[in-house]
Amino acid sequence: MILGVILIIGVLFFSYLKHLKKTRYPNWKFPDYVSVGYAEYLYNKYIKRSIK
Repeated sequence: MILGVILIIGVLFFSYLKHLKKTRYPNWKFPDYVSVGYAEYLYNKYIKRSIK
């Protein structure tokens, strides 16, 4: 349960970072180590399995 909340907060945080990058800093290349897709993959792999 706690891991799921942390993942959701992480997805929101990195989504906000991507939004900021697109709107305010379009030419700034910051490393996108944890993409939203990777966080969703981890969620599907670990959280959904533990819920079942």
